[in-house]
Amino acid sequence: MDLKTLKVLAFCALSPFAISAQIAENVDTLNVLEQRVTSLEDATLVSKKLKISGYIQAQWQSAQVDSLQSTPMDLKVGAGINEFEKRDKASDINRLGVRRGRIKLLYEDFGCQGVLQFDLTEKGLGIKDAYLNILDPWVGFVSVKGGVFDRPFGYEISYSSSRRETPERSRVFQTLFPDERDLGAMVAIQAPKTSPWTVLRLEGGLFAGNGINTDNDSKKDFIGHLTYTNSTPQMKYAIGASYYNGSVAQLNKNIYKIDTDKFVTKAGDSTGYSKREYIGVEGQFNYSSVIGLTSIRAEYLFGVQPGSSSSSGSPSSKGQFVGAGTAVGDTYIRSFQGGYVNLVQDIADTKHSIVVKYDWYDPNTKITGDKVGVSGSKTGKADMAYSTLGIGYLYRMNNNVRIMAYYDMVSNEATKVKGYFSDVNDNLVTVRVQYKF
Repeated sequence: MDLKTLKVLAFCALSPFAISAQIAENVDTLNVLEQRVTSLEDATLVSKKLKISGYIQAQWQSAQVDSLQSTPMDLKVGAGINEFEKRDKASDINRLGVRRGRIKLLYEDFGCQGVLQFDLTEKGLGIKDAYLNILDPWVGFVSVKGGVFDRPFGYEISYSSSRRETPERSRVFQTLFPDERDLGAMVAIQAPKTSPWTVLRLEGGLFAGNGINTDNDSKKDFIGHLTYTNSTPQMKYAIGASYYNGSVAQLNKNIYKIDTDKFVTKAGDSTGYSKREYIGVEGQFNYSSVIGLTSIRAEYLFGVQPGSSSSSGSPSSKGQFVGAGTAVGDTYIRSFQGGYVNLVQDIADTKHSIVVKYDWYDPNTKITGDKVGVSGSKTGKADMAYSTLGIGYLYRMNNNVRIMAYYDMVSNEATKVKGYFSDVNDNLVTVRVQYKF
C-alpha cells in the first residue's frame, strides 16, 4: 500500500470527528448569540420601564434692598445681603446661582410607579420626591400613592417648575405650603380616558403636615381636591376646589387671637393643638386663535392659619417651626386670604410669549394696615399684606432650552411697623436659562 493510499484512508477515518467538532462549535456559537440577544432584549425591556429626566435652571437675580437692609423673600439664589453691602448701604444686590438642578428616576411596571427626584445645586443635595403610585389592575379607576410628593391642593403646587411661566409660585402658596411636598398617603379616583367620566378627578389623603420632614406625632392633616376638566378642538377649561383640615401642636399655653385690632389671649386654651384650615377654588382657561394660545389661570384661598408672632408660615424644615407641626413659641391665630391671576399670551405661532401675573396675600384679614404695628397690639410684619405684579417674557428655543426674563413689582401695605410706614423698595429682576432633558 503506497503513501497516497494511506493518506486517503486516514482522511476518511478522521472526517466524522472533524465534522462533529465543527457542528459542536457552531451550536456553541448559536447558544452564545442567543444568550446575547436575550440579554439585550432584557436590557431594552428594563430601559423602557426606567425613565430618567430632569432640568437645570441657571439664574441671575437683581433685588432692591429696603431701608432696613432686608433681602426680598423672592431672591432665591446666592446668599442674602452681606455685611459689606450693609455697611455701604447698598440699594440693590445681585446674585448668580442654580435655582433648580433636578434629576428624576421613574420606574413603571405592572401598573406601579416608583419615583425618586433629587435637587442638586451649589447649596447641596436635597430630596424632592420619593413615592410609590399603584393603579388598580381591574378597572383603572383608583390609584394609591404613598411617600413624599406634591400636596393635592389647588393647581399651582403640582404645576411643574420646569413648565411654570413665572420664576416662583405665588406668595400665598410659598407661605402656606413651603417645599410644596409633604409626607403622606393619598387615593385618587378618575375614570380612564375612554370613559365620559374622565373629566372628573377626586384626590384625598392624610399627611404629616410639616413638609419634607420627619413625622413625629399621631395627628394627620387631611387634604382633598376635586377637579372638572373638559376641552374642545380650540379650547380647554377646568375648575376645581380644595380643602385642607389639619393642626399645629403648641408647646406653650399662650394662644392669641385678634379682637378689636389687637391680639388677645384666648380664654380656656391650654397646651394642645391649634386648627389649621384652608379652602381654595381654582379655574383655568386655554384658547387657541390666530393671535396664539391664550392661557388664563386663577386661584383664591382663604381660611385659618396658626403661626407665630413673627411669621404666618406653615411648619417646614426651613420655617420657624420644628418637628411635625410643632410651634416653637406662642401661637397666633390668623384669618387669611390670597390668590393670583396669571395670563400667558403666545405671540401667534412663534416661540415667544408674554406673561402677566398678579398675586396677593393678606395673612390677617381682621386688621387693616394702619392698625398693624400699633403699640400694645402684638401685631407686626407677620400681619402685613403684600401684592405683586409681575411682567415677563419667555422664549422657547427648542424642546430642551427655554429663556425667561421677569420683573416682580412687590408692594406692601402701609403700617405702623418700623421701616414699613409706606411701600418699601423690594422689586426684583430674574433672568433664567433652563435646559430640560
